[in-house]
Amino acid sequence: MKLAIKGGKKSVTFPHPHFSWPLIEKEEIKAVTTYLQSRKPISIDGREGIYKELEDTIKKYFGVRYALLTNSGTTALHSAFFGVGIKPGDEVIAPTYTFLATVTPIFHCGGIPILCDAQTDTGNVDPKDIEERVTKKTKAIVVTHMLGHPVELDEICQIARRHKLFLIEDCSHAHGALYKEKKVGTFGDAACFSLQAQKIITAGEGGFLITNDREIYERAILLGHFRERCRQEVKLPFYKQFVDTGYGLKYRIHPLGAVIALVQFKKLDKWIKLRRETLNYFSKKLEGIPGIEPPETRTYVDRGAWYGYKPKYKPEELDNLPVQKYIKALQAEGVEIHKPGSKPLHLLPLFQIENDRMYGFTKKTYKRGDFPKAEKYYESILSLPTFTLPPERDIIDQYIEAFQKVANNIKELV
Repeated sequence: MKLAIKGGKKSVTFPHPHFSWPLIEKEEIKAVTTYLQSRKPISIDGREGIYKELEDTIKKYFGVRYALLTNSGTTALHSAFFGVGIKPGDEVIAPTYTFLATVTPIFHCGGIPILCDAQTDTGNVDPKDIEERVTKKTKAIVVTHMLGHPVELDEICQIARRHKLFLIEDCSHAHGALYKEKKVGTFGDAACFSLQAQKIITAGEGGFLITNDREIYERAILLGHFRERCRQEVKLPFYKQFVDTGYGLKYRIHPLGAVIALVQFKKLDKWIKLRRETLNYFSKKLEGIPGIEPPETRTYVDRGAWYGYKPKYKPEELDNLPVQKYIKALQAEGVEIHKPGSKPLHLLPLFQIENDRMYGFTKKTYKRGDFPKAEKYYESILSLPTFTLPPERDIIDQYIEAFQKVANNIKELV
């Protein structure tokens, strides 16, 4: 068949967009409407009402002692770094391949992010590189379970214990993901989740922190809350004197967002199952097509939320066709495909320019080539829709036809 980019018919006939998230259903709409009609508060000072209900649900799901709702995953991470006591000059080892919010809150604690390289199969942080970057100034490690794939937690937890470092898990991509049958977010000293609109469950904007450590919990409360919440929850003698003011920020989630998130939380396991089955179907269909390789998922993990579907491009199987030509050919066939938006952090100006006129301290800067494995991984991956629902398999079938068609007609593109 003739390629669409050369005047042939498109393989994909479904109208765009092919995937839409979040999934807001009648239950969420009814819950918000009922909440408003009942004249329940749309501003809550303490741990009560919808906040208590959602935090209790989170604690039960993860089997942890404490949960703290925030207005974003970013502020949950800031709360975690503050919670473990990151102060000016402290080093925090972090992945270079992650979303910026995993790392940028470190600056606001006065800490120094020390970036490290990735593994080339999953894109997750490389434990060996973490070990090599530990110094006397290292206070903590933060890891991201990229695209829902858990990091190598056995090795990383051992490193943290050996060097007496705090471990913070950024689970923004990994709601419900499992490492050796245990939920991610329950390995470190604290874990942070996003409830932003594109996450598998959402509050529109929102996030939460979980921990089993009382001091981390109380410090996190004081950072982003004040008065009633602090009076109710802050009990440690030193911190109790600050309950009226907190430490000056306001990180509360909106009650209506919490209403939506509570309804969605009850659907999390169902949506994880559907997404896993649908994307495994996609991966199975892609196997054997030249030029494209399904995402790697190790046998002892479950990706849970599967945030993003990122197969690898294999140009050597397609006469070394440049990736942009490959993408354009597939887009012409109707496939929604592009390069991922988030580059490794060391390639961004914030991590390359020492005097950025923003922070009043010296930070470590980087350049291209400092983390070759992260660069290699990023350069190899493509972004496709995170198909979830069974009817989307019909779209997947047409995508498979498009991938095969491009591979069969590669000579027309080289």
